[in-house]
Amino acid sequence: LLIFHLELVLYLYFLLINRRPHLSENVTCETPYDQHVDYPSYHFSGYKKLGAIKSYSCESGYRQTAAEATCTRDGWTPKPLCAEKCGPPPNISNASTKEKKKDEYKTEERVEYSCIDEYKPDTSPSFSKYLTCVKGEWKGDIYCLKPCIVTEEEMDKRGIKLKWVSKKNIISTHEGGIDFACQDGKKFKGQNLPRQICNDGVMHLPECEE
Repeated sequence: LLIFHLELVLYLYFLLINRRPHLSENVTCETPYDQHVDYPSYHFSGYKKLGAIKSYSCESGYRQTAAEATCTRDGWTPKPLCAEKCGPPPNISNASTKEKKKDEYKTEERVEYSCIDEYKPDTSPSFSKYLTCVKGEWKGDIYCLKPCIVTEEEMDKRGIKLKWVSKKNIISTHEGGIDFACQDGKKFKGQNLPRQICNDGVMHLPECEE
């Protein structure tokens, strides 16, 4: 029985030794000078064999991708040890972020914007409602299309009025239309059309004459 126990202990010890690769494999990780680690010679000094674990911090403008770095056959993991980060997203004319801005963002994080008031987002292929953090910079184009504002003064100059409502001033969003009519005793001049469409803040008003 004693011999059996001794053999079992030796067998378990053999398994333990073989499960600790740093004792049986000659693998050493290099100091990561090229990974934007802050003071790499300090954080990665001493033991750097397979399985070694190091605490570290990153240079300004970069964030840690893990709390600790581990020496593996493929070098230090995670990869990369430090990733570029973005500061708060920029202000966009006539738009605001849907969520409260943070102080910093990870690479590939994105922020959604919405246009304010009567402005409408440009949905053409070259624009988006998102900005994305890419290697420390915000990428993307956002544009809010302006509404058209027609005042009573402008209508009086052209001898026109609103056809269906009695408002003195009116606002139309981009691609929205407004129907006009001539003031009493007047008729449309030339080929002027009574309905006009707003195009990014511009609306060509018709004109009436006696």
